[in-house]
Amino acid sequence: MELSFKFQEKTYPIVITRKKRKRIAVKIDPSGWIRVSCPEHCSHRTAVKFLEKNRAWLEKALIIHEGMERKLGISACLKYRRTYLFGKPHLLREKPDLKPPYEIREGVIYYRGNPADALEALRRDNHAYIEEEFERARHAFSEVIKQKPFLTIRKMKSRWGSCNHRTGRITINRALVHLSPRLLRFVMVHEFVHLIHPNHGRDFKELLGRLYPTHREAEKELKNYVFLLKID
Repeated sequence: MELSFKFQEKTYPIVITRKKRKRIAVKIDPSGWIRVSCPEHCSHRTAVKFLEKNRAWLEKALIIHEGMERKLGISACLKYRRTYLFGKPHLLREKPDLKPPYEIREGVIYYRGNPADALEALRRDNHAYIEEEFERARHAFSEVIKQKPFLTIRKMKSRWGSCNHRTGRITINRALVHLSPRLLRFVMVHEFVHLIHPNHGRDFKELLGRLYPTHREAEKELKNYVFLLKID
């Protein structure tokens, strides 16, 4: 059964999944799909009733989603018509006679062939952007950490970064080449603080707050760009 939710002359598809959970949860994914996670025994009818009961919240969430869509061009990014580099928006345009995988000129990234391959090359060619920020953080933390930190850059499906407190490995999502130096610095500082405080307890939050006073704003802003993690 295909389900949808109509709001402001637009139709949003609904996807219902069942998991081992106690309550119904709803989120709007970057594509504008309404995803409903239900307990295993929950029926379609119950899920739909839940959405209707929470219509006011859902409409507010859709308004926020559409605002982010207009501001960030989410659907254009998901369809390989637009992307970001170092926090600045760039258009994507195919150019079949191009010799390299991509070329950047005046806010446009020209590519040949598969745009996903061009973006992969773009990320790979700009690892230095992440490596330089890692070195700045390593120097800044050198006198307060016991580990010898080392960097891994790779694709991550749901996180911007991670830290192995025992080994000192800092793993950074390659997608951060798309974001601004300010957000990259926040992610790097966040992970380096984990070398001192492994969890997100009070000590961690206090130290992060001293080192990056606007961390709450940065965390909120990062959530707006989670759609970039869905792009190959």
